[in-house]
Amino acid sequence: MGLFNKLFGKDKAVPKKKETSTALLKIKEIQRLTSDAVKVIFDIPTTLNDSFQFIPGQYLTLILKINGKEEHRSYSICSGINEDLAIGIKQIPNGIVSTYFNTQAKAGDEIEVVFPTGRFTLTNSEGNYIAIAGGSGITPILSIAKSIHNSLSGKLHILYGNRDETSIMFAEEINQLDTSKVSVTHIFSEQEKDGILFGMLTEENITSFFRNNLALLKADGFYICGPEQVILNTQNALKTFGVSEDKLHYELFTTPVNLKSTTATTPSDFQGIAQVTIILDEEEETFELASDGSSILSEAESYGMDAPYSCRGGVCSTCKAKVLEGSASMDKNFTLTDKEVAEGYILTCQAHPSSPKIIVSYDE
Repeated sequence: MGLFNKLFGKDKAVPKKKETSTALLKIKEIQRLTSDAVKVIFDIPTTLNDSFQFIPGQYLTLILKINGKEEHRSYSICSGINEDLAIGIKQIPNGIVSTYFNTQAKAGDEIEVVFPTGRFTLTNSEGNYIAIAGGSGITPILSIAKSIHNSLSGKLHILYGNRDETSIMFAEEINQLDTSKVSVTHIFSEQEKDGILFGMLTEENITSFFRNNLALLKADGFYICGPEQVILNTQNALKTFGVSEDKLHYELFTTPVNLKSTTATTPSDFQGIAQVTIILDEEEETFELASDGSSILSEAESYGMDAPYSCRGGVCSTCKAKVLEGSASMDKNFTLTDKEVAEGYILTCQAHPSSPKIIVSYDE
């Protein structure tokens, strides 16, 4: 029925929209961090305090209209648990949303914000951890660092790469952390300074850093955040020391080019048109979708469903849903674990039907 409607121009049935996991938040304050980065602090009404509780390392997805087009962007939380909810935003070349927040947004503006989510989290602040951050990758690491700062016995050492001293985001907040619990090694790529490592976060430099600090390799976990190449370099460096992959946690701010998908699904022999049923906010929509056609997310959107998403690159897991009947294959997957895939979870931005009939629920 869905394919017939699309081919012959019949109006699509738009499901009734129910209350979703978003809220309008007012910007309380915008603080300038560097020449190209800001801290955006939100005012949370008391009625929404529970909804915006977060685990250090999680992020917010912002939904806003700029020049008449709806934009979705995810930004990591930089706050400590008992601080005002805040995110860090670094302006990127031609970045529509990052430029807006760095040049136009102001206190009092209202932004639609999805409740906190994310898997780059620290659940036990009493352990011993290492973090490697490149540029704005410090944002979720700072939230984790504040949790360690407030712990009884936790330890965190951060290797933090930037161009120079002026490009350090959250410099003042980092300097206020308890150095007996949180220590930082800076590395600058464009400035030589006494006591600061010089160079980029290359595999060679990261390997050299750990070779000179072998005790750090005994950490309970390694948190890596930044550009894809920094993550690749760190993975390769730690591999040479025999660090177990299950100790590595990473967060990408862009869709990977060279990083291998963590858990891919095996393409099926099914080829053809599948009947797809989507469950979202207890509403259902059924349509037909070719196995080699658009993603399940894109097709659901074309039928008027307000399905959650952010990166569209298989990175953030905002579009995660569960297959209740049938099966699906994914082009890429950089976030779901083997266990989650085995349980039927998919990233709908990367998923295609691999059976004649499939039921997918965002409500699980």
